[in-house]
Amino acid sequence: MKSNFQKIKIGELKKYVLEYRNDTAAFQALMERVDAQETGQIYGSVDAEQFSELLQQHRSLTS
Repeated sequence: MKSNFQKIKIGELKKYVLEYRNDTAAFQALMERVDAQETGQIYGSVDAEQFSELLQQHRSLTS
């Protein structure tokens, strides 16, 4: 799966990151893909609380 992070759709990558929360390579790939998108991009429905929790977990792993 790791080699396919740039090939899969961003929605699928989000699901993967939520399922495998300790996969820092997947999280990094997701953040790079999000940063690369246009500023006015709308991402659809996002569970802000769940995403916030995921972000906090990632930060604690990289600290």
